[in-house]
Amino acid sequence: MMFTMDKKNNNRIFRISELPYLELKYSSSFHECSQKHYHNMICILALKVGQAKIVINNKEVILEKNKLVIINPNEVHFSITDKTSKDYSVMYIDRSWYKKLQNHIYNIDDILALPNKIDDEYLFNEFFTLFEYLYTNDEVIEKESKLLEFLKIIFSKYISKNEFLKIDETTQISKEFKKYIEENISSKLTLTDISNILGFSPYHIIRVCKQDFGLSANAYIVNKRVHRAKKLISEGIDIIDVANEVGFYDQSHLTNVFKKVFAITPKAYQKDIKNSLLKEKINNEFNG
Repeated sequence: MMFTMDKKNNNRIFRISELPYLELKYSSSFHECSQKHYHNMICILALKVGQAKIVINNKEVILEKNKLVIINPNEVHFSITDKTSKDYSVMYIDRSWYKKLQNHIYNIDDILALPNKIDDEYLFNEFFTLFEYLYTNDEVIEKESKLLEFLKIIFSKYISKNEFLKIDETTQISKEFKKYIEENISSKLTLTDISNILGFSPYHIIRVCKQDFGLSANAYIVNKRVHRAKKLISEGIDIIDVANEVGFYDQSHLTNVFKKVFAITPKAYQKDIKNSLLKEKINNEFNG
């Protein structure tokens, strides 16, 4: 049943304007994301047919029927498919919204980690029921209520109240490095320039990036660039302008990296966001 109107298309992205913290992705088959990366969001993955290998923080997790894979915010990962997979769906939930939700429930300041693999047929089926409802139903409060109920069940069964992600517990060097990259993302950056400005040796920066971010310095910068690009592309900004804005060499360079991280081209992603919001607007006007 999933995305029946779009089955002939391999990848589909869907957003709900009133729920900006949520993004849905459906693919008729699993497309691997070969480049190591992380997201500032929680990702919930499900696959109806076949298998896919997800490597999360250097540990292999198999995605298959009746199992959910959870990628917590800022967990470094990449994926490999066996090419027989079908009906792949993902929910992306913004880290800030997710953190605030956990703060309300548990009265904590950090994010509690979920296990990367949940072997639970009931939750697997509930995931697809929720996914379909979020895509097809027009009642925003009902959508949000069902999402909250689904997360509540996961939290009650699988969350560990002693396992924090500790995303912000990094060294001072990595904090300064992160801040500098975010403020100069459009610049042509070199380790020599960065080390001179921050006052740390290039070797120290390389070591700290691997230690605190789980990525090389270059991979971290590319990850920041492609996620900034994704945000701008979703806002309808021309892809050529986005590539320049976030420091890629050209549109081709951006497209190559974007596909390795998100398994979809920037053009297709932008088109899907535009179409999903337009579909929602038309439905609201028709039902209003």
